Amino acid sequence: MKLQKTLSVLAVVAAISSLACAATDAAAQAAAAWPSRPVHIVVPTPAGGPSDTIARTIAQSLSAAWRQPVVVENKPGAGGALAAQAAMASPPDGHTLLWAPSSLAGLPMVQKNAPFRNLGELSPVSNVVQFEYALFVANDVPAKTFAELVAYGRANPEKLNFATGTLGEYMVGAHVLRSAGVKAVRVPYKGGAQVMPDLVSGQVQLNFGPIVSGLQHAKQGRLKVLATMLGQRSPLLPDVPTAAELGVAPAELPSWNAIYAPRGTPRDVAEKIAGTVADVLRSPAIRATLAQQGAVPIGSTPQQLADAADAATAAWKAFVRDYEIPQE
Repeated sequence: MKLQKTLSVLAVVAAISSLACAATDAAAQAAAAWPSRPVHIVVPTPAGGPSDTIARTIAQSLSAAWRQPVVVENKPGAGGALAAQAAMASPPDGHTLLWAPSSLAGLPMVQKNAPFRNLGELSPVSNVVQFEYALFVANDVPAKTFAELVAYGRANPEKLNFATGTLGEYMVGAHVLRSAGVKAVRVPYKGGAQVMPDLVSGQVQLNFGPIVSGLQHAKQGRLKVLATMLGQRSPLLPDVPTAAELGVAPAELPSWNAIYAPRGTPRDVAEKIAGTVADVLRSPAIRATLAQQGAVPIGSTPQQLADAADAATAAWKAFVRDYEIPQE
């Protein structure tokens, strides 16, 4: 009887082991066969903005590496919810990916009908780049320095407004303004590409956005740039002081752009994509292009992205709590 029980247990263990090996082999085969058709990257901002520009730069290199078209699809609106919904509704086979700014971690906290409760409902792939931010000011605002802007804002509460193309710009703007003791009205847009024309024309007054979004306008004298949100001065704007130099309180303000896949995407496929992204980001030509765009390459593993998302979620929870941001 004991021998029979022992043989039965061994048979079960062998069956489980066989199934595990079969699953591992199937995952490896899926990764080896991927991609078998064009890959689509859904971007939550309009065409022409900083995130879209970087996504298209990376997509072109990925297409060459995979020998398959990599198509960028723009689905702006609802703070990124429309793009997230489109990606989450796609088959979890690695052929549809989501280009996700770190601000998506805060979406469920500021939007009542967000398509997910947290970024853990998607499969992390790779943290691609981090953006450098700056404070851009319309020329008709009577301030040539940050100190003058603060003085004007304090003397004219809520007469200033600040445009936001993403939730991340909302976080940065709200923090800097509160730290400076300035009350301003938020004007939300679907993306940075739509913000800049209105800022240049004076329809809105302030924007805390990626450096590249307003860099050329500033160089042409069509905008003022009064501060950068970096630990040190940007090589793109060496004469512009950092917010820290100007006395703005430090804060955790995640500003990365990453790639996610629908939940259930095979891990081997996610790791294969992450590996290719890391290879692309090691290219001197790509790094030079990113530097011109005010973006710092990262190229993480899926687990490193999951950890970064947890940190961004914690930062957003603190932001929403401390700044009393309501759900919309």
